[in-house]
Amino acid sequence: MAQPLRRSAEAPAKASRLAPAPPPSDAVNGMESARDLLKRFEKLAKTGGTFSTDPERKPYVFYGTQHLSMSQVIEDNLWKFDLSAMSRNVLDHLKTHHDDQALVEMTQSSLAAKFGCSQSKVSRAIGQLSRHNFTWKERRGMYRVHPLYAYRWGSVKQRRLVKSLEKVLLEHEIVIPTVRNEATR
Repeated sequence: MAQPLRRSAEAPAKASRLAPAPPPSDAVNGMESARDLLKRFEKLAKTGGTFSTDPERKPYVFYGTQHLSMSQVIEDNLWKFDLSAMSRNVLDHLKTHHDDQALVEMTQSSLAAKFGCSQSKVSRAIGQLSRHNFTWKERRGMYRVHPLYAYRWGSVKQRRLVKSLEKVLLEHEIVIPTVRNEATR
């Protein structure tokens, strides 16, 4: 069988030079470089384990003996606040109609029309919610609902908002009231 003819090796034409690889650096815009990712894969292949693209999770906070989020704790103890029916209606409206910044655009007159009651009744309900720090007025027609109550605990939105409102939230702490026994009153 005949062998195909081989060509002799020629010097390659002038090769274009590639730009040097950037030096290893920290994450850019929250993303790690391909080099860092490759190193993590190599380490994972050697030592075993799991790989996740999610950011590191913050440690959990425990309230009492149960593993619950703050919004669940508040929700479970909402009866201790002794809120009026209108306050509960307004609180439900705030919780379901807020934006990413936990802001709700509403007026007392629009809520009164929605719930079919007087504006003064809505005003008393908002006042009761404000005393317990569930909401507070940011400016005319704009209320902020407390992020620890409004969002699922540990969600990205909640963590981001709590961090941006840290000083404000220290002033607006929701304290669950203790219930006095009827016999001791």
